[in-house]
Amino acid sequence: MKNYEAIIEALLFASGHKVEASEMASVLGLDNKELIDIMDRLIKKYDENNGGLMIRKIKDGYQMCSRPEYHDDIKEYFEQPQKQGLTRAAMETLSVVAYNQPITRAGIEFIRGVNSDSSLLKLVERGLVKEVGRSDGPGRPILYGTTDNFLRSVGISSLAELPPLQENVASDISETDEE
Repeated sequence: MKNYEAIIEALLFASGHKVEASEMASVLGLDNKELIDIMDRLIKKYDENNGGLMIRKIKDGYQMCSRPEYHDDIKEYFEQPQKQGLTRAAMETLSVVAYNQPITRAGIEFIRGVNSDSSLLKLVERGLVKEVGRSDGPGRPILYGTTDNFLRSVGISSLAELPPLQENVASDISETDEE
């Protein structure tokens, strides 16, 4: 019998990015239920080991990554001198996309009340936001949504894990939409 756990570890390590569960199951000749059982055991094994690595579930896939608690210890190795955080405008734009996706540029600007071209461009360049299709509206504008890199960056496995909007913010947005 094959050591599926070892093969999966090798696959996740070598890929360096998220691997879809369906792709892993296909490569290993397993059905999805068998793969999920193996992945649950592997995730538990890494959690119990409490080493520097973990396996994170991201949407319908998995990725091997370093544990967040070691971020400060290893960040110097990965930092680039010019790397800067996001501006307040980019953070606002990212939040609007995350909570309202898929959304057009005009939809983002309607919610924010200001031009968002440069913020949206910066988010696309950083791989946090991507084009996810086209609207059926006039001119068929581009629809934007968040990426797996966004999920990784904020440490969640799906958009369902986003914190709920504050009540007053949510009502302000719905009141604006009704006008």
